[in-house]
Amino acid sequence: MRKTDIYDIADKLTNFTNQLDNVSELMLTNINNSDISKSNELDHLYFLVDYTKQISHDLYNFSNEIIKDDAK
Repeated sequence: MRKTDIYDIADKLTNFTNQLDNVSELMLTNINNSDISKSNELDHLYFLVDYTKQISHDLYNFSNEIIKDDAK
């Protein structure tokens, strides 16, 4: 694979990371502004926010690993 292809992949992963971060922040803002009172529903929503943040974090780390591995 060419170096530019690897950097393009890492760049796209970083873009996905940023988008997921934005989605999770939007979800959290909407949860905090909602009138949902059932704790079970709230627990599920908070789980989704946390899960989205975790995926974003993992994609960011993977993107960095791609760049580090290519630099070797």
